[in-house]
Amino acid sequence: MADAARLAPRHSLPWRRGLSAWLRAASLPALLLCGGLLLAAAAGALVAFGYPEFAVALAVMLPVAALVLRNPFMAVILWALILPFFLEGVSAEAGPGLWALHRVGLPLTLALVAAYHGLGIRRSPFRIGIIDFAILGFLALGVANVLLYGVNTERELVSFYDKLAVPIILFWLVRAIGPSRRDMRLLVVVGLFTIAVQVTLGVMSWFAPSLLPSQWLGRAGERTVGTFGGPAPYTITLVFFALLAIQAAMRDRPGLRRVVVFGLVIASLLAVFLSLSRGSWLGGVLAFGGLAILYPRAVALMAVTGLLLVGSLAAGPLGDQIAYAQQRLDDQATVESRIITNDAATRMIQDRPLIGFGYGNFERYDEEYKQRVGDIPLKLGGSAHNTYLNLAAEMGLPAVVLYFLTPLVLLIRTIRARHRLKRGDAVAWALVVVMWLALVDQFVVSNFLEMIHAYLWGTSLWWLTLGLMAATLQGVAAERRPRHWWQALQPTRP
Repeated sequence: MADAARLAPRHSLPWRRGLSAWLRAASLPALLLCGGLLLAAAAGALVAFGYPEFAVALAVMLPVAALVLRNPFMAVILWALILPFFLEGVSAEAGPGLWALHRVGLPLTLALVAAYHGLGIRRSPFRIGIIDFAILGFLALGVANVLLYGVNTERELVSFYDKLAVPIILFWLVRAIGPSRRDMRLLVVVGLFTIAVQVTLGVMSWFAPSLLPSQWLGRAGERTVGTFGGPAPYTITLVFFALLAIQAAMRDRPGLRRVVVFGLVIASLLAVFLSLSRGSWLGGVLAFGGLAILYPRAVALMAVTGLLLVGSLAAGPLGDQIAYAQQRLDDQATVESRIITNDAATRMIQDRPLIGFGYGNFERYDEEYKQRVGDIPLKLGGSAHNTYLNLAAEMGLPAVVLYFLTPLVLLIRTIRARHRLKRGDAVAWALVVVMWLALVDQFVVSNFLEMIHAYLWGTSLWWLTLGLMAATLQGVAAERRPRHWWQALQPTRP
């Protein structure tokens, strides 16, 4: 009897059953009406006090809340769809877009999923493991680091929350939801839309910059960055969504949809080339080279088509860009500057390997550690160009170990589950493989450009990729329980 009571599902408790039933039976129109009246009053007050942008955010909150309450993964979909247009000029005084989608939206959705699980409305596949303890240790080290060494503690705590804590919350959220096949199809649609829009904006920044708003023209005529403000987040986003789109297209029969997807993927590769970032070129080549092992004919077809397209445009519209790309390959000045800066970061790590110099403090101290390297003359100025050296210099090597423990554990789980995945679900195996290829691209690019401080989106995409991979692998682990294997891989939700 005691064992039966201990093993009974939590939602079997009477008060939970009653509350769950009331929530299911509550009148949706009545709830929407009450919520609409409250939001209307709040929006009116915001307009009266001179904050119309927040009033607009409140106006769209009700339909968004209805979507998220029905399917929490819609919060991730809306985040991926809309946030790229609010990234320029991210700061502690960010606008309502960043507040609603990132700072508040993702944590609230995670709380909603936890509440659904606790009340028995929708069970979560989330299981706490060594990854989560490592992440909590990393976050604790980060907060302590800011409190001990921060120059502007309040601003740096906000920065740490935006650029590291919330991306990790996104990782937990994806694992807690366990995206269904339908959720993944929605994410692919968002990805195709993002590719189409970002490639178009990138091309316009070269050939029709007057048609774009000023905040998207910071690198016009120099790099292709879309709405992201830099080539690094721009290219890793295109590669991430291109990989997802190819994996989805290869499940379809050959036809118009596959042709459209392949066309958008080729356009995304052209945009990666036009980013004129050598790190992005290398990351893209490695990612799609790995994809060729999974889909050799498809990748070969797209590669040949892309090369023919670039060759045909080289003598015309892309002539200047091809010449500039060649100049970038031959330019040694930026390479030497990065060698000097990375050497300074290495010496900073040697000086304080355990505690670092404080989150956000790299550029306060790096000039003191710069010196001549071989035949390269000393060059002062510039900024960090390696995400992980920067992280180690600021927060210490223990923080870096905790940060990388998550992909390391997932790599071990992937190796252990590969045979079961290949036999049981080729779709899930392909998804895990393309997520690893996306991580390879992001890792390579992050070794050429600092990602955490400069680009909030880049770190978020890293943790989203890990979350999608972990959600699939945790389904494989659940296969040992008395459930159908396909339900374990892609949990269904009532």
